[in-house]
Amino acid sequence: MESILIIDDEINIRNSLEDILNDEGYKVFSTSNGMDGLDILEKNIIDIVLLDVKLPKMNGLEVLEKINENLNNLEIIMISGHSNIEIAVKATRLGAFDFLEKPFELEKVVLSVKNACEKLRLKRKTESLIKSSKYQQEIIGDSKEIKRIMKQIKKAAPTNGTVLISGESGVGKELIARAIHSGSKRNSGPFITVNCAAIPEELIEAELFGFEKGAFTGALKKKRGKFELADCGTIFLDEVGDMSLKTQAKVLRVLQDRDFERIGSEEKIKVDIRVIAATNKNLSEEIKNGNFRNDLFYRLNVIPIHIKPLCERVKDIPPLISYYTTYFAAENKKDIPYFSKSVIEILCSYNWPGNVRELKNNIERIVIM
Repeated sequence: MESILIIDDEINIRNSLEDILNDEGYKVFSTSNGMDGLDILEKNIIDIVLLDVKLPKMNGLEVLEKINENLNNLEIIMISGHSNIEIAVKATRLGAFDFLEKPFELEKVVLSVKNACEKLRLKRKTESLIKSSKYQQEIIGDSKEIKRIMKQIKKAAPTNGTVLISGESGVGKELIARAIHSGSKRNSGPFITVNCAAIPEELIEAELFGFEKGAFTGALKKKRGKFELADCGTIFLDEVGDMSLKTQAKVLRVLQDRDFERIGSEEKIKVDIRVIAATNKNLSEEIKNGNFRNDLFYRLNVIPIHIKPLCERVKDIPPLISYYTTYFAAENKKDIPYFSKSVIEILCSYNWPGNVRELKNNIERIVIM
């Protein structure tokens, strides 16, 4: 749930807002002046600010400008008992989401906060989607293997079941994970990816669970972890087999209890997430070798999906060639190259050790060069 900061010098207003917003399930901070408000913003993760225009020492518009200089990942609702059109227009131009006049109905405040939260969620979802181009969202192929996987996706997607996707590097495990998320009831929420193999062991806990300011050297500001960012959505743990045993134990606890603590904090954070994991390793062998927890494997392997390498589903190669040539020709403003039957046969006979990723890269090179 989002966190809210109230900055208002009237204690009765603060108390009323705190009570109603706490009842709505929000985490609420409050203060009577702008300087303390900026300090709270510096030390905590805040999503929505309820900001009074008339404040001692530094007025609300000045606070708004200061926030805009340093923060762009929150929404601000201005409140005032001495408002006029000029102030409202200026606040809007400075980036305020809404402007509420005192005395206000608490129901209107709750509605404005909910709308601001929704805007924030949509903004974060849009940012996530921008990172993934259209072609990365599609699963292409005519083989029985692809048709089987599509059926599995269709069955798994509407549920909350944890999914474990296995297969060689480059076969498209993240595509399957995104397809499951897109077909789920969580598709309006975030899809957060974590490449467990790319993050150093000493940093992965901070990446997954977040940390408090000063929790360790270099922790200059409180930060949300991937599990917290994935709340009401899906977290994709890619190459989960590369995770250390210590981190595996903490991930297992999140799967069991749906809560965790940031590094440097004892406060439990509850999350509503779906977990999809992927690996290019044989986790049964990793368990035998003492590299992977047996109990975590069974938690993750509720819905197993295995995808075969590209060399074992040759029928998918021609449609993949057609798709990527069209895509890269449009992207690079080039003519679509013609592939003769003999060239297609050569491409189909190649082993493709890098799987679909290697094929895609080769097609891009052909189109450009």
